[in-house]
Amino acid sequence: MNKTIALWCCLALIIWFVIQISGILLPFVLGFIFAYALNPVVKKMSKKMPRGAATGLAVCGLTILTILLILILVPVLQTQVMDFIVKIPNLVSLIWEKMRNLLTYTGHHVSEQQLTQLSESVSETALTVFQGLGGALRRIISGSVAFFSVVSLLLITPVVLFYVLRDWPKIISKTKEIVPMKKRSKMEEIVSDINTTLAGFIRGQASVCLILAIYYATGLSLVGLNMGLLVGMLTGILIFIPYIGYGIGLCLSVLLGLLQGLTGTQWLFLGGIFLVGQILEGYFLTPYLVGKRVGLHPVWVIFALLAGGMVAGPLGVLLAVPVSAVLGVLIRHLLSWYRTTAFFKGTKTK
Repeated sequence: MNKTIALWCCLALIIWFVIQISGILLPFVLGFIFAYALNPVVKKMSKKMPRGAATGLAVCGLTILTILLILILVPVLQTQVMDFIVKIPNLVSLIWEKMRNLLTYTGHHVSEQQLTQLSESVSETALTVFQGLGGALRRIISGSVAFFSVVSLLLITPVVLFYVLRDWPKIISKTKEIVPMKKRSKMEEIVSDINTTLAGFIRGQASVCLILAIYYATGLSLVGLNMGLLVGMLTGILIFIPYIGYGIGLCLSVLLGLLQGLTGTQWLFLGGIFLVGQILEGYFLTPYLVGKRVGLHPVWVIFALLAGGMVAGPLGVLLAVPVSAVLGVLIRHLLSWYRTTAFFKGTKTK
């Protein structure tokens, strides 16, 4: 009993410590995640060359690709954000004009004084929201904190990734040695189920998000939507949040389209882009790349993301889905064991 209490106390202390240092863990966590994702590729490459060489090639390829994406996308996104900030006063005026026309159309009798007060209120609120949004986006893309974060990720993550990926078989072997010998068979079964769930969701969903980010960013830009590249990328990235990611992208596009004054043809193309994107995701990408073996209910995913963000910020959001997948597997195995107990069957133990 004392050993059990001591074990739970140690576990609680470890969790508390991880939460306290969560601000510096992101490069290390990303290193482990990328190592997990790239391990199958390196495993195949290591059949033709030493694992160290295969790991080096994989890490160099991923690093070069990341740097190229940053060099290409950041200037474009920064330009769109700055253009958005410049247009904020015009957007505020457009919002008020739309509201005034709506009040007139619905036939509400509003005095000039009330209209003036409402105009000032709408203008102040909209200006605050847009300036806050624009300032946040500008700091994220070009601020010093973001710069040092990117530098940290580019310097530390590849190093962590290389050593973890190179020593992945040793890490797995050493981890197995910790498990009591009588429990290894069951533990290997559980780990296999966890690996299936994580591989299906993380690797598959990452591919879905990447494809849809490219699709939406390209489509919305071709339609001529202001900040179409930024909204499209955001929509694709947030697709991993069931329903919410798609809804956010659609609402932002409609709002920007109303403020911009899109033509009828542009509205048709905009609707077609989201309709085709939803069909592409639901009937082709997700079934083929993610599969039906993941076993993560959409409500469970949303709850895990919100809880992870509340507990540990961005790091919590990053770890929410893997942790929830592991918990889901453990709960399924626990329920499977529970159904074999005498308590569940209603029989008396001898």
